Amino acid sequence: MTNTSGRAGARPLSGRLRTARLILRPQTATDATVFHTLWTERDERVPAHRKLDAAGHPTASDIAAHITDPASERSSLLTVEDAVSGEVYGYCGLVFDANGNDEEPEVAFELLQAVHNRGYATEAATAVLRWAAEAGYRRAWAGVWEWNVSSRRVLDKLGFVDSGRSGRVSEHGRTLITVRDLGTEHTPIERTELVEHQDLSTSQLSALGKLFDSEYRVTHGAWNPDRPYGYSPAHVHVMLSIGRIVIAHVGFQRRTISAGGHEIVVAGTGGVLVHSDWRGSGVGRRVMARAQQAMRDDALVDFGYLGCREAVVPFYESTGWRRIRAQERHISIADGSDTTEPFGAPILIYDASDSRWPPGDVDLRGTPW
Repeated sequence: MTNTSGRAGARPLSGRLRTARLILRPQTATDATVFHTLWTERDERVPAHRKLDAAGHPTASDIAAHITDPASERSSLLTVEDAVSGEVYGYCGLVFDANGNDEEPEVAFELLQAVHNRGYATEAATAVLRWAAEAGYRRAWAGVWEWNVSSRRVLDKLGFVDSGRSGRVSEHGRTLITVRDLGTEHTPIERTELVEHQDLSTSQLSALGKLFDSEYRVTHGAWNPDRPYGYSPAHVHVMLSIGRIVIAHVGFQRRTISAGGHEIVVAGTGGVLVHSDWRGSGVGRRVMARAQQAMRDDALVDFGYLGCREAVVPFYESTGWRRIRAQERHISIADGSDTTEPFGAPILIYDASDSRWPPGDVDLRGTPW
């Protein structure tokens, strides 16, 4: 693709970009129906020129006509579509006449509400920023309404920070002006940490709380690190982070249990969670692989052990866990009573040593994980 950075009025994003799950391509008239839906879904707090007028304009036909009009200015906002199905999700690209300029463009994105919380906006914008860096742009800008929490979260993942510039304040709210140096890494650094429970820092506890509360707070209340939703707490936490945000976790507790009358030390595994924005990106496999390595490195642990829902058994089996047939006894997380699970309920183990798992019933000697 030709490098057109620095040219007055340049609109260089006119080709196609490809990510693991998405294709970003030039707009066509067939995209107009989806773009019209975006107009209808916008927050009531946005300015009038960003909403449909009293007569319902722009209509899908208006949008299609603008896209195909040879006299209209070509947009550098690319259509975002599913790489497999071709389903259109919205748009993402560069803007040169808002908070940015010809030398330092602004990144913009808007996707259908139906596909929010899947990480698509982050994935699409990452591709755009990578292109911008390779095209020679030094910095990228992004303006965002202070109340637009979801877009602010995406920008945080992308590495944008407060620019120090004052944004507009109006009856619609306050605009935050953020910026990112494109000379740095194109994507925030992914890192994995393994921390013993008693060594968790205040910031790590806070980050874990945000991860679990994003998934369970509405139905189960706030996350308690010492008794997570009634289950046994972890001795070891494996956390995968992007930038400052923990997006995946696996925890395990060392415990001696009984299996077929034999005492076995297991890494009772629980708290397996990937943030909804990052599911389907391989994050779950990577954090699980690190947890399994920790189990193998732990001289006390013979096996990993977990119980789960039938629906997620294929995931665990694909990462090296194997299912066993046994009847499990444990202490109920609800009332502390002795509880026996039906024979055949999903129980999986991970071979963390050369020991052989003995057949027979299992007694967890405590609450499950």
